[in-house]
Parts: sequence; structure tokens; C-alpha cells
Amino acid sequence: MFIGKCRRTAIVALAVAATTLTLGTAAAQSNVDRLRAEVQANPGSVVAWVALGNALYQGGQYDDAKTAFLEAIALDYRSGDAHYGLGLSEFARGDFQAALFEFTEVTRLHPDRFDGHFNRGVTLARLRRPQEAANAFREALAQAEPEASNDDRVGAHIALAGQLELAGDYAGAAEAYASALEFEPENADYILRRGQALHNAGQGLVALPELTELEARSGDYRVSALISDIYVSQGQIDYAIWSLERALEKARTAGDGAAEASTLIKLGTLQRSLGREADAAESYRLAAEADPNSWEAQYNLGVTFLESGQPQQALAALTRAEQQGGQGRADVALALATAHDQLAQPGEALAYAQRAAGGLSDAQQVATARFIAGRSHYRLGDYRAANDEFRAVVQARPSDPGAHLWSGLAAYQQGDYATAVASFERAVQLNPNSVEARANLGAAYLAAQRYQDAENVYTLLVDQNARDMEALYNLGWALFSQNRRSAATDAWVSSCELGYQPACNAITTYL
Repeated sequence: MFIGKCRRTAIVALAVAATTLTLGTAAAQSNVDRLRAEVQANPGSVVAWVALGNALYQGGQYDDAKTAFLEAIALDYRSGDAHYGLGLSEFARGDFQAALFEFTEVTRLHPDRFDGHFNRGVTLARLRRPQEAANAFREALAQAEPEASNDDRVGAHIALAGQLELAGDYAGAAEAYASALEFEPENADYILRRGQALHNAGQGLVALPELTELEARSGDYRVSALISDIYVSQGQIDYAIWSLERALEKARTAGDGAAEASTLIKLGTLQRSLGREADAAESYRLAAEADPNSWEAQYNLGVTFLESGQPQQALAALTRAEQQGGQGRADVALALATAHDQLAQPGEALAYAQRAAGGLSDAQQVATARFIAGRSHYRLGDYRAANDEFRAVVQARPSDPGAHLWSGLAAYQQGDYATAVASFERAVQLNPNSVEARANLGAAYLAAQRYQDAENVYTLLVDQNARDMEALYNLGWALFSQNRRSAATDAWVSSCELGYQPACNAITTYL
């Protein structure tokens, strides 16, 4: 973003900094001294105060420049140059609200001034008000004649495009980039930006011919990478991988390790989406070699290991990701929590899960973090805290049988058997084939003294697997509790013969 030209003053700023002065330091100070003498000799001259303000601004003396412009405004409030200079001074001082007021006054008092509208847009952009900034840049373009040069107009179109992108109007941004290209049709950066805006607007195919032509004459890997993104959006994964390989060649030719790593990460992500975990892991490994400081490469490598059931390797990669810049990132913390959870390290899993839950914005990811935290609390013996976490997960994921199962386990450990029964029943409803859910439901029925219901559950489990020793043992208890000793004996004997010692003990003790 930059401050544009003023047609009536000597101020020209770029990237919020004054242009390089043509005068030496001594000569510049001499000019300021001369102008101070002029305003002392003619304190009622608006022109003299504005000239002094301009010189002070160019010399970086923003506070003094502000004072000079205020003197000019006090003499003539309608002086557009005084308001404009004061706006530049306030902007340079970091008082963007004051700068906005001054540039707004320029446009109110002199609505035909391109520079007033343009710099009002720049200030609104700095204040992160993209829609208003876009409107200001549009008005600047409407007032471009005769003041603005072609460079000024290009700058306004690019600034407009940037603000429209921030506002989510990608189609409008693409049009603004197209307007800039009318002045500079060979500008590769603008072609790339227009292609990205069209892709974001869901019109990537419109950009493909122009991007393909640019790819043929450009060594910029980003062009090929964007073409790959467009192919992905169209479901053409093979074409996308082919384009990424071209991007990879360009990055390597340029010796750009960071670009090579970025491209390899995208390639790995595509490979992972196709179920090619080994290829994805290799791409991430190569990315880490290309850019040893890339935490993204290590993070994605770690996630791939997690998905392929290799938590120990995942932990090593994710630890490196944290050390290389991923510290404080909620997604890295969630992956680390997952790795520690899979490795049955509840203390570490809990710490990372809590860190992740506090930083994530996606509700489902937060639920995942809280699920891991709940399981960690459970393994550490804090069943009340575990139950709090699982209840939150159940609210976020009411159709998740695992959440209901663990919520039931936490309730059971607290002696709340009625709640445990309800949770296990829901888990069975959601996943009728889960032996674990049915077995825990049977245990909850026993604890709640619902012996007939427990008998029904364990009978079904034994029917499914006649060698289920624990189901036979618990069936015996359900029958014994109903005073059906003969049937209980049969169940315990069968369990004992299969080698389940508690059943053998029960026969000795109770029969």
C-alpha cells in the first residue's frame, strides 16, 4: 500500500515513506530555514505555511509539519493542500484516525481530487476497513482525470483489488487486476494475482489459458502451483500433480529451497488425499531437507505418520515442527496431543490438548482436543474433569458413538450408573456392532441392578462369540443376581473352562 501523489504540493510518498530528497541534508535544512523566515515575514500566507509544512514533512519532521499545516488551515479551512499535507503528517506519525479525518476533508472540500480519495483509501486500508477502502479507491479512479498518471491509475486498481480480496469479493478483485493489466498487459505479477482471484472466485478455468501462457515464459514456480490448485478444484488430481512437478522443477532451478519445500508440501497433501501415504511421507521428508527450517514440512510429515498408525515417528516429526517455528500453533499442539494420546502418555497429551483447545477456532477440532483432554483426565484418574470434557464433546458431536462411550465410562467411575447406562445405550444405538459398547452397557446394567437387561446384553454377546470368557462370567453374575443359580453355574463353568480365573473363583465362593 502507498501514499499517492499530490498535484499541488511537492509531496510524493511510496509505502508510507517520503521519496528520497534531492537536496542534501544541509541544503534541505537551509530550505526549511528560508521558508520559516517567509512565514515569519508573512504569517498570513496560506501558501507559505503549506510550503513550510511540505519541506518539514519531506525532512521527516512530522510534528513540526503538522503544526505548519494547522497554521495554514487556521487561515483558510478550505485549503485542500493544507488538509492533504496534514493528513500525510498524521499518517506518518501513526495517528491514522486523524489522517482519515484530514483526507476525508480533502474529498469533501475538493471532491475532484484523485489524491484525496486515494490516500483516504490507503488510510482506511491501514485501519482494516477493506470495504470502505475499496469504495475510496473506486472514487479515486472516478476522479482520475486529468490529475492521475497511468502509474497512479495502476496503483489505484491494484490497491482496489487488494481490498476487495480482503472483503471476500474475489470476482471484483479479478476485474480490478484486469483493469491494471490494460495499462501493463505483460505484468506477470498482475496476471498471477488475477488468476488467483479468479480461482478464489470459483472461476479458475477462466484463468487457465492466460496462466498457461505465462507458465511457458516464466520461471516463477507459483504459476505452476496455481495451475495445480485450479486442477484440484476441478477434480483433475493427475493434472494437478503434473503441474506441481513442473513447479518443483522451477523452484529447484532457481535454487529456492523455501519454494521447493512449499511445493513438496502441496504435493504431499495431494498424495495423502489419494491414500498414497508412503509417497506423501517421502514428499514431506524431501521438503524438510529442502528447507530445514520449515515447520510445515515436519508438521505434515508428523500428521502422515499419525494417519498411518506410527505415533512414535509422528511424535519425533511433530516435536521438530514445534521447535522450528510451530510453537504456539494450535494445529501443531493438537497433532502433538494426538501422538501422546496414541502413545498412552496422558500427562503430555492433556497439556497439548488444553493448549490446542484454547487456540483453535474450528468447532470440530476443538471437540477433538477436548476428547483427548477427557481421555487423558480419565487415564490420570480425574473422572470428574473427564466427564466435563466428554459432555462437551457429546454436545458438539451428538452422533459420535465414541464420545458417548467415554462419557459413560467417566460416569460409571463416579458411581453415576444411571447416566452411564444412558450413555452406553446411545453408544450402542449409534454403533450396534461395537462389542466394547455392549460389554460396558452390560456392566452398567449390573451396577444399576438391572439384571434382566444385563442378562439380555451378555446373552447376545455370548451368542456372537461363545468363547467370550468375560461375557460368560458377567452373564453368570446377571443370572446369579436373579437367583438362577443353576444357569449361573453353567455360565461360570464355561468361563472357567476357557481359563478365566475370576469365574473359577466365583464357583468356589458362591456355589
